[in-house]
Amino acid sequence: MPQRDPTEIGRVRHVLGSTVTVSLNEDLAGVAPIYRGKLIAIGQIGSLVRIPQGIVDLVATVSMVGIAELSGAPVPSGVTQNNERWLQVQLLGEIDKSTGQFDRGVGSFPGLDDPVHFATPEQLASVYPKSDENHLKIGTLSAAESVPVCLNAAKLVVRHGAVVGSTGAGKTSTVASILQSFIRGGWRAANIVVVDPHGEYAEALQGCASVRSVLSETARLRVPFWALSAAEILKIFTGSAAGATVLTRFSTLVVEERRRFAATASWLTIEPAAITPDTPIPFDLRTVWYRLDRENRATRSTKGDPNTETLRAEGDAASLRSAEFEPYGPGGQPPHRAPEYGLYGSTPDMLRLGLLDPRLSFFQEPSGENCNEDPLVDVVQEWLGEVEPISVLDFSGVPALAADLAVGVVMNLLFEIAIRCQRDGPGIGRPSPLLIVLEEAHRYLGESSNPQSRDAANRIAREGRKYGVGLLLVTQRPTELPETALAQCGTLISLRLTNGADQGRIKAALPDAIAGLGDVLPSLRTGEAIVTGEAVVLPSRTKLTRPDPEPKAGDPDLKAWRATPELPQVAPALREWRGTYESD
Repeated sequence: MPQRDPTEIGRVRHVLGSTVTVSLNEDLAGVAPIYRGKLIAIGQIGSLVRIPQGIVDLVATVSMVGIAELSGAPVPSGVTQNNERWLQVQLLGEIDKSTGQFDRGVGSFPGLDDPVHFATPEQLASVYPKSDENHLKIGTLSAAESVPVCLNAAKLVVRHGAVVGSTGAGKTSTVASILQSFIRGGWRAANIVVVDPHGEYAEALQGCASVRSVLSETARLRVPFWALSAAEILKIFTGSAAGATVLTRFSTLVVEERRRFAATASWLTIEPAAITPDTPIPFDLRTVWYRLDRENRATRSTKGDPNTETLRAEGDAASLRSAEFEPYGPGGQPPHRAPEYGLYGSTPDMLRLGLLDPRLSFFQEPSGENCNEDPLVDVVQEWLGEVEPISVLDFSGVPALAADLAVGVVMNLLFEIAIRCQRDGPGIGRPSPLLIVLEEAHRYLGESSNPQSRDAANRIAREGRKYGVGLLLVTQRPTELPETALAQCGTLISLRLTNGADQGRIKAALPDAIAGLGDVLPSLRTGEAIVTGEAVVLPSRTKLTRPDPEPKAGDPDLKAWRATPELPQVAPALREWRGTYESD
């Protein structure tokens, strides 16, 4: 009797489309035999097997394991009730034995009683590409750690991707490792912009990234307010949406100031009639505030006569000092209220406080004054990291509403620029693809997100591929992402998910042939993921490479709790929150 191939593990018992049931050999010790001195994980969900079919080997992934006699077990068709151990596998593709080439999909299906073998590391190496000028290594197969898992870099960038996982599963480390791999893989002229709301990436990307923070004095992140619409400007600095009356007057004043600037700017040629409240032209917001505030306070000695203002002291726009008027008289006595008196409510006061808020000072740079060229050019180049391949935009310390609006401005402007860059010319997009990494993506894409950021992100998700702009969405709550956004992600890296609703959203996004892999999401180890989609050759359970250095995203330890108790020092934090400092 011929000796059985040592890689054989069982026989085909049932075939239903791409689902194949395999009865394991009775003499197979456990589900992890030793081959060439190494344990081979056969019974692991996500491990790979091969089914020889003449000149090709069919490749399949394990989706279910079981013993037939277990009460209540989902026994597949073709399995008998005689203590039979079985695997259920999903066909994924085939290897041409003559060329070693792997192709997705199968041209033929296995027959009953065909032998099934585990895939050796050497055979898997012919399936999985190695790291090269087109592929980016992100880890190794969990079931065969000698086999690298590499992503097609171009498909990862321009066809969008998502990294999802519960808090502590390793999302930030995964993204940091991918970004480090781009640099170490030779993509030194990359265009990668990381939106970092918590200040986690600076340490992991030191030496290869431009890091700009709203709190930095030397590398300050600037998002000029005048690049926004009038309504958004008012919302940022007042903290809420304005009423129709005040918004109408504010917009009128903004148009006047934008036109005044355009008339004196040597680098700008535009018809005054073409300037709207939303045209991204610099203007003096303090002057707008002063005019709005002055109208809101004015009183007159003669009713209906604008030339009889009861001005006590003129204010100053630059120093945000209000004009002072005589208080209006009671019972119809002079001074009388001007027509706009109190019409704008507390909006001028809130706008003034916003302009004084140190957390919003990054919105006021650059002012555009004394510029001989478009100040947006320098700002956008800073967003893109100038000559560095990665740019980290650190929004930590910024109020949530302002940060969301700023992120929307950044994404919208970068996309508008990419649309207008020619394929054979300089710039970003089609001549040099741009990848935007969105940490806490649910903040910018969810139903409760600010329309500015939500619309910009969704627009890139829908149209970005045509113009060379990709998104990498990073979130612990995939249920809060719109289905359209997740559906546009060509590559999905799913780390451990413990929430049932989140698991359901990811399972729905997985191809039907590997839907069973979604059942292992709650049991994945930290730093382990199910990687699927266009950028990976096969859906793979992957042990991800740890970044070096690590991002600043770990949990704080409790060493301080064992120290000598002392009064908490909160004064410095309060001073920073208020924007005040100790006197020298």
